[in-house]
Amino acid sequence: MTSTPNPDNSGNARNDGSTFSVGELSRRTGVTTATINYYVRIGVLPPPRKTSQTRALYPVHFEALINKIKELQAAGLNLKGIRQVVNADPTSPLAAAMPSDSSITATSQSAPAGPISISDFLTQSGLDDDLYDNLIAAGLIRRPRTRPDGAPAHDRRDLTAARAFARLTAAGIEYPLLERHTEYAPLSKAEALFLAEHLSSATRITPSTQPVNLVSAFDAIRRYMRSLQLDEAYPDWRNPST
Repeated sequence: MTSTPNPDNSGNARNDGSTFSVGELSRRTGVTTATINYYVRIGVLPPPRKTSQTRALYPVHFEALINKIKELQAAGLNLKGIRQVVNADPTSPLAAAMPSDSSITATSQSAPAGPISISDFLTQSGLDDDLYDNLIAAGLIRRPRTRPDGAPAHDRRDLTAARAFARLTAAGIEYPLLERHTEYAPLSKAEALFLAEHLSSATRITPSTQPVNLVSAFDAIRRYMRSLQLDEAYPDWRNPST
C-alpha cells in the first residue's frame, strides 16, 4: 500500500512503558504510519488513545497485533477476514478455523525489548528443550549470544523464528522435515543478496522508504510470488481442514 508520511503522526517518543507513538510502532513493525492509521480506520486495529487532534498513543500490544496481521496477510487472508480473526468475531467461520494464539499473544505482549534469557525464550516460543537443542545444532536458530552480565540470551528475531518452528511442530510436522530448511540456505542467501541490491539501489529515502520499510515491501513481493506458485502446487492450501 503506497502512503505518504504524516508529520503530525510520526512522533518518535515513547510516552511510557505501556504505550508507543505511531512513529515508534511503525519502526518496530515495519508498517508505515499511514497503513497503521488505515487499519484503525477500517476496524482491523482498535482505536488508539488520542492525546490531541493529531496525536495518539498506542498500547504496546499493538505491536503483536500488527505482527499477527502481517502473518495472516502472508497466509493469503484479505483485510476483511483478518479483521474477523484479530477481533475474534464469534460469528466468523474464519476465526473458528484459525488456531488460537492467545498464549503466544500474551507472552509476546510481556516479552522484554532487550535480550531474552534462554528460560524466557523457551517459555515465550513454545519450544521444548529437545527441539530447541536440535534447531540450535542445525543452525536453524542462532546460538545465544552473551549479555553484558555474562548470561546467554536470544533476541526478538530468534524468538520470531522459534515461534514459527513451534507452530509447524504443533501442526504435526516432524523434525526431519523442519531440518530440511538447512537445504534451502542457498535460496535464503540468494534472496538476501537480491534484497541487498534493492537497498543499495534506493536513491529516494523518505520516512516511508527507510530500509526497514523497503525490506517489508520486498518480503511482501516474495510472499506474493511464492503464494502464486503454491496455488499451482497445492491448490487447496487456503481451505482449512475439516
